[in-house]
Amino acid sequence: MAGGALKYRHLSRKSSHRQALLRNLVTSLFTHESITTTWHKAKEAQRLAEKLITLGKKNTDASRRKAESIFFEPVRLLPHLFTTLRQRYLERPGGYTRVLRIEPMNKHYDQAPSAILELVDGPKDMRFLMTAKTLVRERTTDEGIRELTAKNVGKVTRYRPDGFEDLEKEVKRMEAEVGNVRLRKTAIASVDEGKREGHKERQPWFGGGRKKMG
Repeated sequence: MAGGALKYRHLSRKSSHRQALLRNLVTSLFTHESITTTWHKAKEAQRLAEKLITLGKKNTDASRRKAESIFFEPVRLLPHLFTTLRQRYLERPGGYTRVLRIEPMNKHYDQAPSAILELVDGPKDMRFLMTAKTLVRERTTDEGIRELTAKNVGKVTRYRPDGFEDLEKEVKRMEAEVGNVRLRKTAIASVDEGKREGHKERQPWFGGGRKKMG
């Protein structure tokens, strides 16, 4: 219909090629929990990924057959979808994936908008990791935790099993890394200072001229 809303992006491909592309993207997503691609591909793959997780939560014979027809590697990924991911998202009403804009991957070529497509509440959840990093920084300031950060904590832990405990573990891990980096920097600075002091002590002394003979 002329002037109607766009139902989906064609991605400059014919239907069969487009479906194969999206199947490949969601297979990679469910394998690695996070993928990087163009913005438009990520948005289309997101729709298919959300549908797959909905099928996993239904957990019927029909939903298994449908999911099997989508994955390129169903033998390996179907157990993951119908066990691990189904339990992860059992209480979540929707929003199982997230698309994050990033800098263009091919800066010297087409400058196409790029994005990260990820499964939320997983080990590679970017918002969860960024919230933990923000907590590490703000806990060392006089102002303390900001209201916006507190809201983000609620968002990233709301449907995540043991969300607060996992977040606190990640914060402590990051704090330990920050402490180790500071110790390394201090040790390197001490070594450099020692080298400079040693270099000064070894500087040759040049006399005012040759000693006269006779």
